[in-house]
Amino acid sequence: MLWVTLVIRAPAARRAPPRRRMLIAIASLATSITLVLEPVAGLVDRAFGPGGGCGIVVSVWGVVGSALILDFVLAATASRRPLLVYGSAALVSAALLLINSGAPEPACLTSADVPWFGLFWSLLCLAHVLGTGPAAILCARYGRRATTRPLRAGLYVLATGFASSTVFWGLVVPAYLVTRSSWLGAAAPLNVAITAWVMALGTALPQLLRLHRAAGDRRTLRHLEPLWRRLVTAVPQVHLPESGRWASDLRLYRRVIEIRDAVLVLRDYVDPGTIEAARAHAGSEALATACWLPLAEAAKERGEPPRAAPPPGADCSGEEWADEVGFALTLAEHRDSALVRSFQPASGSIPDGQR
Repeated sequence: MLWVTLVIRAPAARRAPPRRRMLIAIASLATSITLVLEPVAGLVDRAFGPGGGCGIVVSVWGVVGSALILDFVLAATASRRPLLVYGSAALVSAALLLINSGAPEPACLTSADVPWFGLFWSLLCLAHVLGTGPAAILCARYGRRATTRPLRAGLYVLATGFASSTVFWGLVVPAYLVTRSSWLGAAAPLNVAITAWVMALGTALPQLLRLHRAAGDRRTLRHLEPLWRRLVTAVPQVHLPESGRWASDLRLYRRVIEIRDAVLVLRDYVDPGTIEAARAHAGSEALATACWLPLAEAAKERGEPPRAAPPPGADCSGEEWADEVGFALTLAEHRDSALVRSFQPASGSIPDGQR
C-alpha cells in the first residue's frame, strides 16, 4: 500500500525538489519495512544468509535510509550537509559490517550473546532515531504552518508515522535487548504494520482529500448548471469566454462569480419595495433573492431600463467563499420552489410593466 501511494504521488514531485526529497525519505522507510516482510525477507536471507529482521542487509539499509531521511530534514531547514550525513552513514555502515563479521553465526545477536554486539545495536538505534526523530518534528512543525487542510492533515499523519518509528528504535528495541521480554518482541511486527499504514495514509491523504474536494466541486457544478445557464442568458455580459481546459475548482469559481455578478445586475431591475417584500416573505437573503429574481429577469427581458440608483442593501451573497457557494446553491435549489411561486409583492411595489 505504501509503495502504491508513493508511485501515485511521484509524478507531482518530479519538478518540486522539496517534495521529491520527502518522497525519497518516505521511500527509504518503505524499503526498510519491505526488507523484513515476506517474500522479500526470504529472498534476502537466501542471498546474504539468514538473519531475519536483524540481518546485516536490513541493518545497513536502515542506516542508509535514515541518512536519506535526515538529508530531507536538513534540506527543508536550509542547512543541508550531504557530505557529513552520507559520510557518517558510510562510517556507521562499515562499523556494522565489521562488527557483524566477527559474529559466530548469522542470527539476531545481542551483547548477552557476543559482548561487542552492544555497540552494533547502539549504532543502529542511534542512526534510526537521528533520521526519523527530526523528521517527525519537522512534519509536525510544518503541519502547523500549512495553509490548506489536506496538506496539514497529511503532514500530521506523516509526523505520527515517523514518531512511531522513533519510539520503536529509541525505546522498544533497547528495552527488548535488555529485558528480552516476549511482549516487546511481539511489538516489532506490530510497529512495522502501524508505521507502514500510517505512512501510506500520510502520503496519500492530501491527494485523497483533493479528490474528495474535486468530487464535491463537480457535484456543486452540476447543481448550479441550470441556474448559471439561465442567468448568463439573461445577463450575457457577465460570462467570460473560456479558453483551454479549466480545472474543476477554477470552473466552479468562475460559475459562482458569474452567478453573483448576474444577480447584482438584475437587482437593478426591481424596486426596493419588491426586495423588502421578498425578505419579509422568505426570511433569508438568499431565499428572498430567489423570490425577486424571476421578476427582475422578466423586467430585463421586456427591455425595461435598470434603475439609476440600485436598491439599498448589502451584497447579498456574503464575504466568505463558502457563503458565496451556499448562496448560489440556495438560488439553484429554490428557483422553482413553492416558496418562490407563492411570492406576491405588494401591488404598489410592482412596476407598471409587470402588473
